[in-house]
Parts: sequence; structure tokens; C-alpha cells
Amino acid sequence: GDWVAAEGSVNVCLTGVHACRVDDLADWIDDELWEIELDGEVALHEAMVVAERGRLLGRVERWDAATAQAFADDCAWRARGYAIAALRGSGLTAAAEDLLATVELDEAQRRAVAILAQTEGADAELTAFAADAVSLARGERPESWTSASTALKAPVATPGALAANLGFVVAHAAGREAVARAGGSESAYDAGFAAERALQLEWLVERLELDPAG
Repeated sequence: GDWVAAEGSVNVCLTGVHACRVDDLADWIDDELWEIELDGEVALHEAMVVAERGRLLGRVERWDAATAQAFADDCAWRARGYAIAALRGSGLTAAAEDLLATVELDEAQRRAVAILAQTEGADAELTAFAADAVSLARGERPESWTSASTALKAPVATPGALAANLGFVVAHAAGREAVARAGGSESAYDAGFAAERALQLEWLVERLELDPAG
């Protein structure tokens, strides 16, 4: 496409052509993904890049509604995994194995809801996250499994936005599981969150066939 130039000096979140690197992708996914070329003054800022000039090179066609759904489902399965780890860590082996035996996300949600009555504290939190993740992956509000209301089950966002939201929620669940594994130490949260984000990025890079150095 045509080059677009910023008016004035580059200023993060204010002036410039904003983009993200491949390493930042998990923080920025939405309905569309485009490859961009940058030029002129370029400023690096945490999870984004801001440049004086830029132009679109082409859309990443592999990132579509179906891929966004696959990403969301993968995240939901990992939410189940964090619940299983928490249950095992608390000695609730039977409940953990029961949840592990599920082969469909809807079944995993039903088992998680049933197990909730046996849990408390971090176990309850992680098991509820597993149930919430399935609702989110289905385009429903996270609390929809607690209610028969059809309004709560109506889609609330586009596939890309749902995938982005679920990725963040499951990374938070990973952080909470890391805290539980560390005996309640909140200092473990960031590492758990980052590890889950790294898994999500690995999934995206592989499925979209991206250059990790991009």
C-alpha cells in the first residue's frame, strides 16, 4: 500500500505509525493481522514499535475466524490444565483425573462445575477459570455457566476479540496457578503469566507461519 507519514516527531501512543513485533503478538491479536514495513525514525516501546513512516505489505490470511477459534479452544484446554495442576497439588487426585479424562470442552466445563463443590481457595479459583474459559471460547460471558439466561449466552464479541480476551484470561489463570504452586507467594505470578504468554506466542508463530525475528 501507500506510505503513510506521521505529522510531527514520533511519540508513543500519540504520533506515529504504530505496529508490533512478532514477540508482542499475543498482546495485540484482534480480527485482522497485517504485515507492515516501517521507515524513518523508529522508537521501541515495551510491546510496540512506533515509526515515522509505514505501509501495509499484505494481510496475514492464515489469521481468520477459524484460526482465532482454534487459538481460543487451545487456551481453554490449557485453563483446564492449570485447574488439574492445582487440584493435584492439593491432593484432590480423583477430581484432577476426572477433569483430565474429558475430551470435549463442553464436557470439561461440566466436570469443572461439578468439581467446584469440592474445592476452596486457589483450587476453586482455578477450577472456575476452567469453566469460564469454555464460556469465553464459545463467545459467551464467563459467568454464563452459572445461569440459564440466554442473554448471557449471546455472543459478546468477534472471534478475534474473543481470542485476545481469552488469551489474557488464561495467562492470568496461569499466574494464579503459579502462585498456588509457590505456596501463595505472589512473586510467582509474573513468571506464570509470562510462561503462558510464551506458549500462546509459540502457537501463533507456528500456526501462522511467522518469522520469529519479525
